[in-house]
Amino acid sequence: MVINEKEYPVVLQAFETSGDRDQFVAEQVVHNQWEADNFATRCSGLLIKVTKLLSNGNPTKRAYYKTPTRPRSGSAAWIIVALLLIALVIAGFTTGWVQRTFHWPV
Repeated sequence: MVINEKEYPVVLQAFETSGDRDQFVAEQVVHNQWEADNFATRCSGLLIKVTKLLSNGNPTKRAYYKTPTRPRSGSAAWIIVALLLIALVIAGFTTGWVQRTFHWPV
């Protein structure tokens, strides 16, 4: 989401969409593109509404952006791999395979 440099400051609002309703989640006033990108990253997968902040502090509606969702299954895969390695180490010690193969402990 790129915002024109002349339009700052703007208000970014994140909404969770469910059916025909949008439930408010978060809001932030941003003054540059870095802050806008940071907000969009934190609210990934949510509907983000951008409104121009007027001099009196009241926002005016402007545009809607739907941020792409990020897959979050990476951590689950690492947990499964770690548990598998732990199970293999335990099985190696309980069967004596580690001691026979590596002559451990000396």
